[in-house]
Amino acid sequence: MRGYHVHVYTTIRVKVAVTAEDHADAMRQADAIVGCGIFPVRLFPNVAAVLYAEPAEEVTGYLVDETDDPEFENSRSYDAEYRPCGADDSSGCP
Repeated sequence: MRGYHVHVYTTIRVKVAVTAEDHADAMRQADAIVGCGIFPVRLFPNVAAVLYAEPAEEVTGYLVDETDDPEFENSRSYDAEYRPCGADDSSGCP
């Protein structure tokens, strides 16, 4: 048996509280908070306006690193169905 670090690429839903003129303004404000350069969610919300965050039940892919491979020579990317991604792959791998 060997150790692995698995990066799970998943869609995350982040609920943000804003006061706005309309829906478009509300979305722009939410984007400004979420995209401020420091992602505002860790294990717990990191910005006061973020009320809630949870995985949105959608995995889009994986990156698997072997823990005894410091140069990442054996790291591989996979799609959501565990199929390996290739250089010419069009399956939407991360």
